[in-house]
Amino acid sequence: MTWTRPENVAFPQVWLTFKAKDPDTGKIVKYRVQDLPEDRFDEVLYLMSTVFRRDETMCRNIINDSDLMGRSDASVWCGVLKQKISVVCFKENSNEICGLNILEILEKDVKENGMEIQIPKIQAVMKALDFMKAKADPYNRYGVDKFLHAMGLLVVPKYRGLGISTEILKARVPLGKALGIKLTGTVFTGIASQNTAAKAGFVEDFSVLYEDLAKKEPFVEFPNISAPYCKFMSLRFE
Repeated sequence: MTWTRPENVAFPQVWLTFKAKDPDTGKIVKYRVQDLPEDRFDEVLYLMSTVFRRDETMCRNIINDSDLMGRSDASVWCGVLKQKISVVCFKENSNEICGLNILEILEKDVKENGMEIQIPKIQAVMKALDFMKAKADPYNRYGVDKFLHAMGLLVVPKYRGLGISTEILKARVPLGKALGIKLTGTVFTGIASQNTAAKAGFVEDFSVLYEDLAKKEPFVEFPNISAPYCKFMSLRFE
């Protein structure tokens, strides 16, 4: 059996509220991080298939073919959304998506869902991510049988530079506790996301130079990449 959201954890609900600048008015307003409603799944898949693939550190350096932009092939994320624990950030009195985090529960003795990915470059990214998870080995490192994992953190360009990504990461704490999870861990691929994770309390478990990813296992090359290291970082829920 794969993990399913407990019935006693209401869906959807708000996990975190915070204040930050409104890019439209310059005023400080309230934001909320909440469960991603099912009627917004398609919109999120579109954002991931376009904005995320264009801007994410790994993807933008090898998945840069123009024919990928706007594709509906989002098999990497479709199955994950069905766990109904991904989160989205909204501004007060608005339903415009400011940011989001695609989340899933991974279990030690349960094989991860096989995803039919047809594009070789996306296969290469997944291979590198699997390598990072295996090396970090959060199950044995922290003595857990499951953990909260992410398959993409995105802040919409209009809302960048406001600290929203840090708050979205912080929302994993109340979410994880409500789900009975003791740990979250994620591969952070770029300098900005690594710094954001550190601000949210994450610690580094494993890091590798991008140039080494090409020279030895998993033998995946990321040309012209701006970040020196790829890092797996985790946060324990006390």
